[in-house]
Amino acid sequence: SSRFEWWAMALKSDATLANAFFSVHGFNRAVALGMGIAWGYAFSRPDPDVVYDVFPLQKAQKFVFIQGYKVKEEDRYAFEARWKDLARYYQVRQGYLFNKLVRAKHFESADYQYFDIMQWSTGAAFRQSQKTADYTKLRDNLMSGGYSPTMYKVVVNDTEAETTSSA
Repeated sequence: SSRFEWWAMALKSDATLANAFFSVHGFNRAVALGMGIAWGYAFSRPDPDVVYDVFPLQKAQKFVFIQGYKVKEEDRYAFEARWKDLARYYQVRQGYLFNKLVRAKHFESADYQYFDIMQWSTGAAFRQSQKTADYTKLRDNLMSGGYSPTMYKVVVNDTEAETTSSA
């Protein structure tokens, strides 16, 4: 009889434990515990590509690469199409942020008809993107006279500043 009472009490306590865990209150506690573990992990192992700092003390420096192009008027549409191919290649590379191709308003009289402006998270990411055969093919297709963008570090960036109007 005492053995039966022990099993009944154990089953009752297991059922109480299961009810406590699988109830709404138990589910809320499990979610809160999981979120606490995730936040603790994120802030104890910071990774700038994955985790965002809520209160950043210092923002990572970004690097800009600029290349000027001399293009004949009759080659401009073909050049733009080839540049877009190279831009698509860059867009899937790690560390890539954005790129722009700007054209001179007065095409014939400009020293350089186009400028390519790319922004990368690190200079190493840009250099790593240039180590493939696909890159070499796209680069050679774009410019036969050499392609070597110059690296600049962003010193002042007012894109995130609020605009104020003087009245």
